[in-house]
Amino acid sequence: MDKLAKWCIWLRRRSFFRVAQRTFAVLMPIATVGAFFQVLQYSVFAPESFIYNLFDFDKIMSDRFWDIGTRLSQCVVEVIFGLFCLFTVYFSASFTAKIYRKDATMAGISALTSLLVMIYLFQLGLTGRISLLTGGYLGFQYTSFALLLGYGVGQVFHWLGADYESVNYENTKLVQDRAIKALKPTLVTVIGGIAIGGILYVVISKVKANFSLTSIVSPVENSNNLLLTVPATALASFLSWLGLEAPILDLSMSNVAGSAAATANLTYVLRRGSVWKVPYPYLGGSMISIYGVMGGCGAILALAVAILIGGRRKERETVAKMNLWPLLFSSSRGFLVGLPVILNPIYALQLVLVPVVNMLIAALAIFLHIVPTPVYTVLTGTPGPLVPFFSTNGNWPTLIFTIFLFCLDVVMMIPAVKLDNRTKILLKDYEMEDDRHV
Repeated sequence: MDKLAKWCIWLRRRSFFRVAQRTFAVLMPIATVGAFFQVLQYSVFAPESFIYNLFDFDKIMSDRFWDIGTRLSQCVVEVIFGLFCLFTVYFSASFTAKIYRKDATMAGISALTSLLVMIYLFQLGLTGRISLLTGGYLGFQYTSFALLLGYGVGQVFHWLGADYESVNYENTKLVQDRAIKALKPTLVTVIGGIAIGGILYVVISKVKANFSLTSIVSPVENSNNLLLTVPATALASFLSWLGLEAPILDLSMSNVAGSAAATANLTYVLRRGSVWKVPYPYLGGSMISIYGVMGGCGAILALAVAILIGGRRKERETVAKMNLWPLLFSSSRGFLVGLPVILNPIYALQLVLVPVVNMLIAALAIFLHIVPTPVYTVLTGTPGPLVPFFSTNGNWPTLIFTIFLFCLDVVMMIPAVKLDNRTKILLKDYEMEDDRHV
């Protein structure tokens, strides 16, 4: 445990991970607010959602109130998570510059400019239209790219920027001097953004590549082969830990139920009147969405519960409590940023293993006829542990099995929580040692 904790501390003390931790820490409140509004958008004001139908909002909620609530929640979610890369790249560059005592504000502005230039040229090559805010390329799913770009811009300021010491009050003369000193690194970063964007424009305009990843997701979604779906899920979980949302982990219930193989399963059940011996018992889309991630964020919810059970860090427990409601209704972004989970080496192994273990145990249970294959469509926003129950049309052995599976997930997360607790203790020793050297 101590060796792992020391390795995690060593890794987190590297400049990039220090920048990532600080960036996510400052973005925690806005990401948590976005997660709550995401629950409102997809679980309260959506007619196909669990809460909407549970409380029969169609009858008790006025059309006027529903329209206002839908538009407001959609607006907040789009602004926060649709433009999340803008916040990330700014603070990533800013904190990197601060580490080396450079001008953090100018570094952040330069990073923003560089990112927007790249996205502008990228979309121009892809669609032939001038657009910045459409296409989703500034969204949450590209957080790691923005983090890396901001770190790179910060390093440019590290090598080319003048030293900067903050003052309580800056008059116009000081601000002008500061801007002039930042001109060289700013010019370099903007030209770099133009160069990268230009390369993307030339390549994409020639090949006209499809960046929707549908061609990659579809074979996994319709596969009945665990040798394909299990490794794909592990890879997607790892990408999620890196801050890149993988499409196969975000399969909606309607998409899963609408695939050709899923339709064949449902047709078989309706004709035979039995949920057993369906044509595709280990269908990739169902196994991933129903058992692997339990509707969206089963492993993340298990981590939050494990922190509340065995955590000894108040700030971690506070973040878990704040995000428990969104996590229960499949909105994990606030927790991913707030803890943070993204790029945190302590949680990497468990976040990859838990969905894989869930799928393998569920496949074994289906093979032994302990539980049936899930075939029915589930309402969006259904609490994760209830997703398999409803997708098997209220099969009670499935509910008991899912509760067992979720408890196992929590147990699997406990070692990571203990490692985090141990890391905190050793980190205090490192800080005391640093103070003595100073």
